[in-house]
Amino acid sequence: MSKTELVSLPNVPRRRRFFRVAWFFVRLVAHIIVWDLLLGRQFWFRWYADRTRIERYRRFSRRFRDLAIDLGGVMIKLGQFASTRVDVLPPEVVEDLIGLQDEVSPVPFGLIQATIEAELGQPLSQIFPHFERQPVAAASFGQVHFATLHGEQPIAIKIQRPQIEQFVAIDIAALRWVAGWMQYYGPIRRRTDLPALIEEFSRITLRELDYLSEAEHAERFRRNFAGNEHIYVPQIYREHSTERVLVMERIEGIKISEYAALDAAGIDRLELAEKLYLAYLQQCFTDGFFHADPHPGNLFVRPVGEPLANGKRAFVITFLDFGMVDAIPQHVMDGLATIAAGVVMREPQRMIDGARSIGVVMASANDQQLRQALEIWFSYTYGRTIRELQQIDVEGFVGGLSELLYDLPFQLPQSLLFLGRTVGIIGGVAAGLAPDFDIFSVTKPFALRFIREQTSGRDLRERVVNEGRELITDLSQIPRHAKQFYAKAAQGDLQVRTEIVKLERTTKRIERAFTRLTAGIAASALLISASILQTMHIDNPWMWWLAGGLLLWALLPRFKDN
Repeated sequence: MSKTELVSLPNVPRRRRFFRVAWFFVRLVAHIIVWDLLLGRQFWFRWYADRTRIERYRRFSRRFRDLAIDLGGVMIKLGQFASTRVDVLPPEVVEDLIGLQDEVSPVPFGLIQATIEAELGQPLSQIFPHFERQPVAAASFGQVHFATLHGEQPIAIKIQRPQIEQFVAIDIAALRWVAGWMQYYGPIRRRTDLPALIEEFSRITLRELDYLSEAEHAERFRRNFAGNEHIYVPQIYREHSTERVLVMERIEGIKISEYAALDAAGIDRLELAEKLYLAYLQQCFTDGFFHADPHPGNLFVRPVGEPLANGKRAFVITFLDFGMVDAIPQHVMDGLATIAAGVVMREPQRMIDGARSIGVVMASANDQQLRQALEIWFSYTYGRTIRELQQIDVEGFVGGLSELLYDLPFQLPQSLLFLGRTVGIIGGVAAGLAPDFDIFSVTKPFALRFIREQTSGRDLRERVVNEGRELITDLSQIPRHAKQFYAKAAQGDLQVRTEIVKLERTTKRIERAFTRLTAGIAASALLISASILQTMHIDNPWMWWLAGGLLLWALLPRFKDN
């Protein structure tokens, strides 16, 4: 089968696939809004919403699992991400998604052989003396087969699924449509630009379909970790790789989520979590280039050497699948490092400055409120292991922050979409590996080194020069601003605005409460009037409907854009 014949495969049912993806997320979003944001906040219904929450979301996880297995493509990617969030999602939901990757149906061997021969231009047997027809892994965008090159070199071959470009395009179109509608919801629109995030997701995902780019990413990671004895990246065979076929060194090992096998091999899981976390500190704060898809299927552990006196063995973590990667701009790296330093040094203002520099904190945010909120956060989380964090008093924690963060002065910048996703995945992997893992103690040496670099020779000189330039710019603008100030004062146009956040918020709540009380009184009056008319055998259904509408309007919460 040639490349031309591959293209002539049956067309993907675009409309049906689009509708299935979009309809699932529409139902999920509607369910969250109705059950958790509207009814779930009412005292008379909250108990039932809380009691049924796990089972309700488990039903959605099962539906998503069935949808992802049937459709593949981007849906598998989303399922992989959700299955790693053991720190956020209930165990029952994670359990439904944890094996999703292993249930992807493989592509028939005939199509795989046709793809390889069309891409490399030679019969399969002439390129690979031995080729295993049964895949060792079937992923969302491709599948892997073991083979050998001439000279009996064991290799792994990653072959792209036929028509996967069409599947991805349809799935992304459905997500764009859902994101466009969600932007009409004020609280979401104020925090982030969902369509822009979907475009960023689209950019990274479509790049993942180019295996030559993946080869370049793998080689770059291999160079970055060349001196790290705990991290390994397989060698790429460029002469046999194309945009749809990738040939690499064959790797043996234990999947990082196979805890029993790790224990049997003598791997210290706490040390494994620390080495993985340190590898991501290097990627995010030193290299500025990170592996954005670290789900358990892409992380393997290989025991090295003989067991030590304590029964433990050394190990190497192997990273696979470099299709989904992303770069971090220098200013973002500096901001993230500042946040990390603020966390381990317990300095809220340093965290706020770092978050503001990368756009996570809105310009209108009140620093004093944020410092108070972070102090509360520190009191519940600082110095605790993952196990201890999972046992904190969530109700007390959220209750302490609700007043201070009522307006949620945060947003998700487009550039941090995949970094945020990656942090979530790594957090879930670490939580599964070692609940006693202490993130604070592992991060502290890095934070101290960053602080020293900030206050040392070259970095200090650069900061002084930059601050000097900004100071000169500000000073040069003082005469113009002063002239504008005095001109407005002379004309009587000078306005002084005082913002008292808590007072303004309290006033708004009193106004809303008064409005609801008025509506409740009106509804009661209508109900009494309708009852009296009913006893007089005068039927007026519109009065009942109007009373019910007013009562519902008074009970349901309000969502404001400002």
